[in-house]
Amino acid sequence: MYSVWFCDLEKAIKALRKVQPNMDTFGSIEGNVYGDFVIKDFTTTYIVKHTDFSVWCLLGDWRNGKWVKIDENE
Repeated sequence: MYSVWFCDLEKAIKALRKVQPNMDTFGSIEGNVYGDFVIKDFTTTYIVKHTDFSVWCLLGDWRNGKWVKIDENE
């Protein structure tokens, strides 16, 4: 676990809620080595990048997975 800016936490949650409006719960929020937010619910892992607050979703497992950007229109 790495440190992230507390002042950016609200922005990260708003960005995730914008692309996943039906997501009501989550399992954890952590920081990664790049300063991004790693948000996990019980089946999916998301990254909210701290530079532009874009939301990315991990498809597959950690070893064979692929990060895919989620847009608001999807």
